[in-house]
Amino acid sequence: MTNSRTDVLIIGAGLAGLSAARVLKSAARNFKILEASDAIGGRLKTDQLDGFLLDRGFQVLLTAYPEAKHFLNYKALDLQTFSPGSIILNNSGIDQIGDPLREISSLIPTLKSPVGSFFDKLNLLKLRLKLAGTSIDDIFNKPELSTISYLKNAGFGEQLITNFFTPFLSGIFLENKLETSSRMFEFVFKMFSEADTAIPAKGMSMIPMQLASSLAPDELILNESVLSIDGNEVLTLSGKVYQANTILIATSANNLPEPFIVSNKGKKSVTCLYFSADQAPYHQKLIALNANSNKFVNNIAVMNNVSKHYAPEGKSLISISIIEDCSAFNDTELELKVKEELKFWYPDCVDWKHLKTYVIPYALPENKHVTNDINPSTIRLNDSTFICGDHLLNGSINAALKSGRLASESILSL
Repeated sequence: MTNSRTDVLIIGAGLAGLSAARVLKSAARNFKILEASDAIGGRLKTDQLDGFLLDRGFQVLLTAYPEAKHFLNYKALDLQTFSPGSIILNNSGIDQIGDPLREISSLIPTLKSPVGSFFDKLNLLKLRLKLAGTSIDDIFNKPELSTISYLKNAGFGEQLITNFFTPFLSGIFLENKLETSSRMFEFVFKMFSEADTAIPAKGMSMIPMQLASSLAPDELILNESVLSIDGNEVLTLSGKVYQANTILIATSANNLPEPFIVSNKGKKSVTCLYFSADQAPYHQKLIALNANSNKFVNNIAVMNNVSKHYAPEGKSLISISIIEDCSAFNDTELELKVKEELKFWYPDCVDWKHLKTYVIPYALPENKHVTNDINPSTIRLNDSTFICGDHLLNGSINAALKSGRLASESILSL
């Protein structure tokens, strides 16, 4: 069965595909989006379970992202913000570090914290001020080295690297060795420093839903998995053939259709467990970082501390992120291992109720080499086929939105 021809066919309804659709719609171009799953959002989805909102993996929106400011209405998203700083979990107990430039009350506790030396904290302030005066383009034009090499070259001591940078960045980069590009580190650190870290009040899925709010019913087709592209025709798993003047591939790098499949494309995975509790382990709007060298759990977030909508009244929702390989454990073993580790700091965790576990094989593209711009020859695969996605730039919400915009602008320039 062959469907009628459309102008542009977008494969994938994640952030890249949806941002591309927004640009095409504003230009009054005819398009359709084919999405393999039963919902839009790609890696940004939220499930509802017994009154809880469960994002599919712990994620946040950095409101300083230029593309997010361009595409999103922050007020309509009802963004709820984390406090600047982190709780640090280590063998000696629980410490805390803040951002005195944004929250003056954290100055004394941060100076007294054993997380790092006074020199390290001063160096941290200097880095923040330096990056505030550095443009994003300048950051991505710098030579690349690993983040760990960058931190050591910048004079940071082992104490702060171990207690703060490693657990903090591991949760962002989804790798413990800090092999991620120094460009990515500078970009992310700048974004964290310059504005809020937030979540939409009713879940991260509100972001793609807002992007898709102007779509007409016939512009989005769900449960239509694309198998291959042949010239101007797209063959789907259901047996349908779609025809288009231009095709835009907006899938993750591991889901490209034939003949554009790329083998051994680098990726990062994560496992996220959600628990409910009658009492929150802590009440600050902070992320707790596990600084132990032999850690299993990387970070903890009490989601309803930030947005009350994430949990029913009288309950707390606790998100646990693990970047280690969990394939050797079944659900029960994984739950017990997590609780065994966390009870040193939070003894009541033995009574937490497990809600759901998400294993996300492709959470981020490889970020050892990153950029902030795409060569037109990279976007255009052939005369009629284009590609977008954060894997072409860097693993971030900003890059996904930007790649979709750049690809759609290239299509419009034809």
